[in-house]
Amino acid sequence: AIYQTDWIRVGDEKMEKQTTQEYEKAIAYIIDRIKEGSLQLGSKLPPERRIAEELGIGRNSIREAISILHGMGLIERVQGSGNYVSKHVGESIRQSLTVMLALGTITKEEIFEFRRVMEKAVCSNLIAKGLSYEYESILETKLEEMKLFDGKDLTDVDKEFHDTLIQATGNHLWAVLMEAVTDAYRDWINYVIELADESVRVKLLQCHADIYQNLEQKNEPAMLLAIDRHYDLIEQMV
Repeated sequence: AIYQTDWIRVGDEKMEKQTTQEYEKAIAYIIDRIKEGSLQLGSKLPPERRIAEELGIGRNSIREAISILHGMGLIERVQGSGNYVSKHVGESIRQSLTVMLALGTITKEEIFEFRRVMEKAVCSNLIAKGLSYEYESILETKLEEMKLFDGKDLTDVDKEFHDTLIQATGNHLWAVLMEAVTDAYRDWINYVIELADESVRVKLLQCHADIYQNLEQKNEPAMLLAIDRHYDLIEQMV
């Protein structure tokens, strides 16, 4: 009986190892298709049967791989339609950050520090590569809207201003990371802006105007100081 139990255990280990290799093979297959561009955001994955036949593995391994990628936020399942490359990959990053904050693995201060440094990197990149007329026009419009709004409307325009800076780089990794980090701390920012009195709103508007003006003039030291003043003001009030 002992021998038989050991034999089953060893057999299970072999089977588990084989299954692990198969679902990892399926994960690699999907990620490789994303890297090479044949699968893009919103693309529908090939049917499970076709992937299984192409890789020479069981459909259970394909389902396990898709389940793992779904849990990571990379794949969306649409009932009755199939599996798609998620358009909201950053959501899984945001959820991870929220859990880490709740568990105390990271702090609010670390989130703010990361966001400040990343915004400096984004704007330095824009100085190096130049800001297109299209994005100049959008940023100028956002600055004008900031003069008119307060409360929630102002928080929305504030987010749009910073999102535009990220979009102007054309760097999708920055966009995903910054969106996730921004979402993780957005409630704090909204709280500060919505409760800000007129004097604070004037200072915030000036910070945004200085960021844009120095970005346009390619004055990097002054631009970095404007970003610091912006985040110093927010963090003092949180």
